[in-house]
Amino acid sequence: MKATTEEQLEAWETFRLAKIKADKTLDFRDGRTAAIAWNHFANMFIGEKPVTPTDFLLHRKIAIFPVHKTRAPGGHLDR
Repeated sequence: MKATTEEQLEAWETFRLAKIKADKTLDFRDGRTAAIAWNHFANMFIGEKPVTPTDFLLHRKIAIFPVHKTRAPGGHLDR
């Protein structure tokens, strides 16, 4: 089912406002909200399944930095 023009405009406006907020606050959660809004808007045209919050789980998106290689044994910094 194709989205109506009103639905497309509403989705675009939702994304636009979320992007403005994310750019203003630079908060990760606001950026995530904008990304979800963008996916909702884009899916209106490509017809894929809607994005769910679990599609952006942090454990799938974050690389673990090897902190143990940057600190002395025992985790104490020598001063």
